[in-house]
Amino acid sequence: MVSSLHSDNLTLPLAQLSRLDLDRAGGKGANLGELIRAGFPVPPGFVVTTAAYDRFVAHNGLGQAIAQALAQPEPGAAAIRAAFEAAAPPPEVERAVLAAYEGLGPGPVAVRSSATAEDLPEAAFAGQQDTYLNILSHQALLEAVRRCWASLWTDRAFAYRRRQGVDQRGVKLAVVIQRMVAAETAGVMFTANPVTGERDEVVIEANPGLGEAIVAGRVTPDHFVLRRGRLAWRIVGRQLGRREVIIRARPGGGTEEVAGPAVSQAAPTPAIADSALRRLAETGLAVQRHFGSPQDVEWAWAGGRLYILQARPITALPAPPPRANFAQRMLAANFGEMLPIRPYPLDLTTWVPALSSAVEPVLQILGFAWRLGQMFTIDDEVVLAYSGDLPRPTWRTLLAPLTLLGLVLRCDPRRWQSDPLLAEGLARARALDALQVSALSWQDLLDTLSAAQQIPFLVAGEIRRRYFPRAAFALVRMRLLLGLLGQPRQFGPLISGAANLTVEANQALERLSGQIRANPDLAGIFSCHAPGDLWPALDALPAGRAFLAELRAFLDRYGHRETVISTALEPTWKDAPEVVLGLLKSFAAHPPSPRGPPGWQAARDAVLQHPLLRLAPLRSAFLGLLAEARLVVQIREDTHYYATLAMPIIRRAALELGRRLVQAGLLDAPADVFHLTRPELERIGGRLPPPADLAAELRASVARRQWTRANLEKVPLVDPRLFPTSAPRGSELLRGQPGSPGLAEGPARIIRDGADFDRLLAGDVLVAPYTNPAWTPLFQRAVAVVVDSGTVLSHAAIVAREYGLPAVMSTITGTRTLRDGERIRVDGSQGVVYRV
Repeated sequence: MVSSLHSDNLTLPLAQLSRLDLDRAGGKGANLGELIRAGFPVPPGFVVTTAAYDRFVAHNGLGQAIAQALAQPEPGAAAIRAAFEAAAPPPEVERAVLAAYEGLGPGPVAVRSSATAEDLPEAAFAGQQDTYLNILSHQALLEAVRRCWASLWTDRAFAYRRRQGVDQRGVKLAVVIQRMVAAETAGVMFTANPVTGERDEVVIEANPGLGEAIVAGRVTPDHFVLRRGRLAWRIVGRQLGRREVIIRARPGGGTEEVAGPAVSQAAPTPAIADSALRRLAETGLAVQRHFGSPQDVEWAWAGGRLYILQARPITALPAPPPRANFAQRMLAANFGEMLPIRPYPLDLTTWVPALSSAVEPVLQILGFAWRLGQMFTIDDEVVLAYSGDLPRPTWRTLLAPLTLLGLVLRCDPRRWQSDPLLAEGLARARALDALQVSALSWQDLLDTLSAAQQIPFLVAGEIRRRYFPRAAFALVRMRLLLGLLGQPRQFGPLISGAANLTVEANQALERLSGQIRANPDLAGIFSCHAPGDLWPALDALPAGRAFLAELRAFLDRYGHRETVISTALEPTWKDAPEVVLGLLKSFAAHPPSPRGPPGWQAARDAVLQHPLLRLAPLRSAFLGLLAEARLVVQIREDTHYYATLAMPIIRRAALELGRRLVQAGLLDAPADVFHLTRPELERIGGRLPPPADLAAELRASVARRQWTRANLEKVPLVDPRLFPTSAPRGSELLRGQPGSPGLAEGPARIIRDGADFDRLLAGDVLVAPYTNPAWTPLFQRAVAVVVDSGTVLSHAAIVAREYGLPAVMSTITGTRTLRDGERIRVDGSQGVVYRV
């Protein structure tokens, strides 16, 4: 009987199909056949195969219409669709369709398109072709099949395939015909959360009547989120819909829309019972297990039974939310601020190890094993993501108390600046900075990279190892002492305002901006030119040339300040002086607000009023403890400042290597050298051009890594879902982590990088994706700070507290949610941002 009903493979029962039959049943038909074979509750039916489509195309000469339309300079589908709509199925196809239809038995059917480029893991093609419901007659069935074939060539389906890169000439369409389910309730189910990527959650949307109301976006359905527990599914999210429209079968065939019972308000009761939701979730999970990936499932509920109408892979599903403990989340938020740009392969083998050497010695005191590079997931020397790995304790951790005690006794932090090791490191940096890289040999350039890599260890890593312990010990004792004296709130003010080189640089900028305001010629130049045009404009006037001499002196001392610390490719201040000129332009136009005496001095004087501290020995001991405790911030800031002396040296040497490789025909631009590693540069060995096989290998590596980085361009290195934050509540615009206490209002000014520095005006709220020491001059004009990343321990929060600015950290979406210029209120104590 089956063979007579389905002769010539023009039609095939769904039960005979599997996922391997994509070419003859299309994506929908193949998946439904697979579900039936696996025992899932799918309504019976058959497929009008792609062989029938081919017969239809050949019978009507439509292949020529398709070829002619696709050969046009601007290919389109209108002519093809018109030809399809004017064509009739061949008699043998009509007979085969009607015979299979009769084999289903009496009753209405649903007719759905099933293209060969549909319901695929990489592209769903959802809703691109037509569906016809409640078909009751032979004539209506044949007409629905023909219209489904024609819908392969609608403008929307044609454009979608073009965007997905699908070959239009090879696409075909089968048609699924199934027994119609008289659904009391229907909807869609995602077996993973399509918004968060959470794999342990199922999202279900439901509406009374047929599911087309949801699929077509005509209704606000009931929305449920179920989370898989150890014993059962828990409903963790429930939002009842408005049910604006209900689609139901019409007695004479087709469907009709009727207004829902509660059009202007949420429905009073759910469209589906909780027990049915749990059964749906369990069935969806079984479908997912069968196909091996999260599924987008269409379902219907009728007569107490569940029916699966369609299943396809969820496309564009976010990666699963990362699992992390509190320490990992805090560290991730800090690294999100520190690493806004992925390190390049050359960074991984030069700058990143150098930067790591500024941190590792401190961790080694505690016996922890850790390197900065191990925090990345890397493939083909390209950094893919932040791994979240924490420093690991070793057997040396047991000796940490003795190690710390020895350093506390031996190394007085008040003498850290006179350590001979610091002087040696600074002397090496000055010597390397004075080199003319263009005059160096290939090996000399590689040696320069090696020598520059040692600087952060000398001027930061080892200095911190020696002097941090006692300063930190003093900090802890200060906190305990203030608690005993009943003044714990003075702790923050007491350790703020410490003198350091970052503050010194900011003060130098203020002096330069004061000179601009005091000189009409300079003020005129700065007011009339963009930052990138200021240098030549200044060089054209005597007053400008005198000012440039002072600016050069400023850059000689402070010009190694980084705009981004995660890669040496990004220019420093001396490499991109327009960044500093932009700051000066903004500062000159907006004089600083008068500031009172340093807050730490007032806090000190308040604490000294305590009766116990009026005794000279105790007073002297307190002041000595305070002096040591305040050195923590100075050592941290100044050693960071010294460590980055290596950045412009590495950058210049690397770009000189890149320039020579461009001349040798190996690279397109000097900066492309950062896509190579240090060992790969050593393999070249100064042989320019390198041997043909080595040159081809390196060119291929550069191209491959460039392509990988390009694909990662919109993927943050540190997953923001790791940040310790929570969703806004009520009238809140943003909710992050408290970074610095206080309340302030002002217009939001979104500053994405150094090129935007001149846009910040006095009284603005600085909104940034990240900050680092090079951004601190902006804090002198801002009234508050909002940052996408970071925590209370990150640079922006520390500096904000120094300046007394409210700060909210780890907002994740601040630079995207806030509009430039809109007035906002920043509550740094609660970590919340409001619209005024």
